[in-house]
Amino acid sequence: MTKKFFTYTALLLLLGLGGCAGAPASETVSPENDTALETYNRAMFSFNNKLDKFVIRPVAKGYRAVTNEYFRQRVTNFFSNIDEPISAANHILQGELADSGNNLGRFVINTTFGLVGLYDVASSMGMEKDKTGFDETLATWCVPDGPFIVLPVVGPSTPRAAVGFTVDGYSSPGYWIAQESGGEDAWLVYYTASGLKYLNLMAENLKFLESLEEGSIDYYEAVKSAYLQNRGKIKACGRNEENTVPDYDFDMGEMNDDF
Repeated sequence: MTKKFFTYTALLLLLGLGGCAGAPASETVSPENDTALETYNRAMFSFNNKLDKFVIRPVAKGYRAVTNEYFRQRVTNFFSNIDEPISAANHILQGELADSGNNLGRFVINTTFGLVGLYDVASSMGMEKDKTGFDETLATWCVPDGPFIVLPVVGPSTPRAAVGFTVDGYSSPGYWIAQESGGEDAWLVYYTASGLKYLNLMAENLKFLESLEEGSIDYYEAVKSAYLQNRGKIKACGRNEENTVPDYDFDMGEMNDDF
């Protein structure tokens, strides 16, 4: 049931992107330009915010209270290592073979010498992390981002971003291991691991989210602005210019570095 839901969602989003295919290649995220869309976005944002305040954030605070920074960094490294093959595949699709080789090299080194990715040995050897995904691949293929939209639970997104994380999810080695195993225990492990990954990211970025909310008059507009600024860092149509945009990483992988 879950698999079918995400498949249908991805197809619908792809159809939506197809309708935007005639847009200029340099176009970034489209404004909402639609009262109905903004009304939906604000309503969904309010729902997500309540879910965050009363469920997700308290759990994340509890997790942070019973774990130390060393443990959380090991969790971050482990999941980052699992994502290396996804980055490698997308670098190939973007025509960046050397970067793909770097990702594969990092995966091999960190999986073996880094104890299944718990330690980032590759970075100390000069092989820096270079994460990418299908969202960025679509950007290099000149697929426009589409309008800003707030998704249930997921939060800020765009049609292209939603397609990107859906494809990346199906590309995950963990997903395919569970798929091939076929047993309920395998899926339980997969979904538990996915939950831990999200919980760990939330715990590491609580200060960012709380400071953003406390320092804004309109929290929705603040989150939207930060998200769209971050989207502006994504290279498009072969351009890979130096970015001067502040690093509001809504993938949440590195947000905690600023706090």
